[in-house]
Amino acid sequence: MTTLATRVRVLSDLEGFDIEVLNKDGSIADLKTNGLPAYPYEKKAKSSINVADWKSRFHKTYPSYTCEVFDANGNIAHGNTKLEKVRESYEE
Repeated sequence: MTTLATRVRVLSDLEGFDIEVLNKDGSIADLKTNGLPAYPYEKKAKSSINVADWKSRFHKTYPSYTCEVFDANGNIAHGNTKLEKVRESYEE
């Protein structure tokens, strides 16, 4: 079975930014959880969408979870921030 940790690693590699997966109640999800389906997207999300839209996409894929998106400095990216800006922070 595939763990949540593996899914997060694959997703972060594809999308170009780090995330933290949270349970619906806001607590940090157990990364040892097994049985999550594969991330269904083969290409990263468009850079023009914002963090809030991407988080919605994540939640539709994994309805038992939500997440936080981080910039390269470890700061939580606000909902209106474009993915382009988040990804650029990892290139600096």
